Amino acid sequence: MTDDASTDFTVLLPTYAGDDAGELDTALASCFDQTRRPDELLVVEDGPLTDTLDATLDEWERRYPDTLRRHALAENGGLGNALRIGVDAARNPWVARFDADDYNVRTRFETQCRYVADNPDVDVLGGYIAEFADDPENVLARREVPTTHTEIERMARFRSPMNHGTVLLRREAVLSAGNYRPVTRMEDYDLWIRLLCDGARFANLPEVLVHVRAGDELAGRRGGLEYARAEVRRQVEFYRRGFTSLPVFLFNVATRTTLRLVPDGIRRRVYARFAREQSRSVERGQS
Repeated sequence: MTDDASTDFTVLLPTYAGDDAGELDTALASCFDQTRRPDELLVVEDGPLTDTLDATLDEWERRYPDTLRRHALAENGGLGNALRIGVDAARNPWVARFDADDYNVRTRFETQCRYVADNPDVDVLGGYIAEFADDPENVLARREVPTTHTEIERMARFRSPMNHGTVLLRREAVLSAGNYRPVTRMEDYDLWIRLLCDGARFANLPEVLVHVRAGDELAGRRGGLEYARAEVRRQVEFYRRGFTSLPVFLFNVATRTTLRLVPDGIRRRVYARFAREQSRSVERGQS
């Protein structure tokens, strides 16, 4: 693996009062128990935290004072806003996304740093995720995504082609595309489209990089009227940017907003069928 400073990276981890301190502790442990440790771990505190979350961060800051840095926001402004501020504040040319309730595979950062060093044209690099309920080693399902730029761009016209919590981002490319925005829902999908329109190159590694906490409540978090409205707003913008054609726009609005509004049980079954195992083949031939 190269030690070139061009692969120095910041792990960007937002947290807020609703997170679980035990899960945050496990997430942080998986960031430092790596074959390639981060050059910086930036925790963006999205509004005041609970005492237990504060205590957890205090302990990890004591252990790694030269690596862990905290950026506290006075008020909760949402994930998109926290990520935007985090990318602005990051001190390294690469930013690795990670969530406060997930768990990194031990070789994640080494693998990704090696890949971008060997493939200098890539600006966004992700990979597969494995879903779990309580034990990260007890995998319930995998979500596979396309691996090549062409496949990723094709899928992006229909749904997000990246597993957000796995991505390693070239900071300069993200800033050039306008950074994350404080949009309601789907802040990652919103960024991918702007990056693609800006000429950024994407890739996914064909291996699990992160174990993601999931359960029956996941379907509920992806549904409802607010989510449906956000879906329409994103699809309108993608069409206006010229990224999707009129037939694709109409197809997406009809199918995706309907999925947001159906009962959770139906959405859960659809998600299990189409959004997890072998998801990479769904959109081929439709663009």
